Amino acid sequence: MNRTIIITIILILCFLDLVATYYYIHTYKKWQPEKPYKEIELNPLLRFLWDNFGFHLGMLIGAVLLLALNYIVSKEAHWAIVVLLGAFLCWAMFNHFTNINLLHDLIEKYPSGHLPTSVFGNVVGNN
Repeated sequence: MNRTIIITIILILCFLDLVATYYYIHTYKKWQPEKPYKEIELNPLLRFLWDNFGFHLGMLIGAVLLLALNYIVSKEAHWAIVVLLGAFLCWAMFNHFTNINLLHDLIEKYPSGHLPTSVFGNVVGNN
């Protein structure tokens, strides 16, 4: 395949990953506002940016940085690395789909944001 097409696919997957991350974190923080970002998201760059610049500005800065990094890697790296990057982004999209559905199920079952200790144990940021 043409390298331009591969770069476009990687950037689209990265953008969709960022949109899904934004939606998931925004929905989660509306449901449990006291939950720290470190308990919701694994990406240390995004967590750092959210803690220091706020959620919206941190997400914008993170999007610019991550899209630029994905562009550079997909443009300059060996094709096997680019395929691996695409596979990881596809895996991230699958995880987003699963986690968003689970989050909506939790919100539906516990709309107050309080998770019973008898079922979930001690949960950090539990309302």
